[in-house]
Amino acid sequence: MKSCGVLIYGELTSEYHIRTVVKQLLTKAYELNEKFENKDIKVCLIGERRNYDELINELGSYGADEVIITCDDRLKHYDKNYHPEIFYQIAQKYQPEIILIGATLQGKEVASYCASKLNTGLTADCTNLNITENNRLLSTRPTFGGQLTADILCKTLPQMATVQENIFKEQQIEHSAFAHFEWINIDEIERKIEIINAIKKTSENKDVTTSDIVIAGGMGACKDNGFELIYSLAHKMNAAVGGSREAFERGYIEKSQQIGQTGKTISPKLYIAVGISGANQHIAGIKNSGKIIAINKDENAPIFKYADYGITGDLFKILDELITKFDTNKEEKQ
Repeated sequence: MKSCGVLIYGELTSEYHIRTVVKQLLTKAYELNEKFENKDIKVCLIGERRNYDELINELGSYGADEVIITCDDRLKHYDKNYHPEIFYQIAQKYQPEIILIGATLQGKEVASYCASKLNTGLTADCTNLNITENNRLLSTRPTFGGQLTADILCKTLPQMATVQENIFKEQQIEHSAFAHFEWINIDEIERKIEIINAIKKTSENKDVTTSDIVIAGGMGACKDNGFELIYSLAHKMNAAVGGSREAFERGYIEKSQQIGQTGKTISPKLYIAVGISGANQHIAGIKNSGKIIAINKDENAPIFKYADYGITGDLFKILDELITKFDTNKEEKQ
């Protein structure tokens, strides 16, 4: 059997779907594997007792060679006592050279726990991954508040990195994976935290990482009723609302809505940038968008270099006109 080259944490949603970032990491790992002596790519799934055939086939179609499954009914939902320790034990057994984990809330917790237990380095929130001539993982991440990027080599094994969702594109291939169940006695895992009750957080804001349409505001919209107009238009277009770092720092959006190197990376079918200048830090978060429309009063704003369509003018008047147009069309259809 080939040695384990890459081990990926197979994070599942609450509905037991594979998180998009896992498929994106698999696609990237499969691409890098040509430089990495074609060693095995393994994915670790942790969950309740159930049929995993569909998930195994799906993971295989993105490049996984092997799926390692640990299941117990007590693992139905993510548990910070169990999941990080189980993944650590899997990593300890298979001794991968590289561990990749999605930079989600869950993934960050698992990654930091495992890096500490494995006594190795961890490069967080990477924006690119590569393999050097010496078969070392080269991780690129933003630094100095997103002003610069740094290439980082880990001197210890395993080499660990976390990557945000939508940094890489997912791509299916003709490939299949085999799977086996790995039994771990979770009764021996110390429970330091007890979950008394779980309440799902609800928000009126659509998720910018999963929405087909995203409308985002920048500094130009951070005055008067700029964001009120953005939310109004987003409601009519069934779109998510996001914003730049400036919009977050000024309190117009939540951290979960911030887009860019120090926020979320998105890949909607349509992205509308309102009053956003288009600094490199922001462009890094929208580079995988389908179509980009930019609205800005400065005709020399950098955002226009990346936009498919640009509108130069007063964003308040333009948003007003767009909202009116939607209302008029609705009335005509009625």
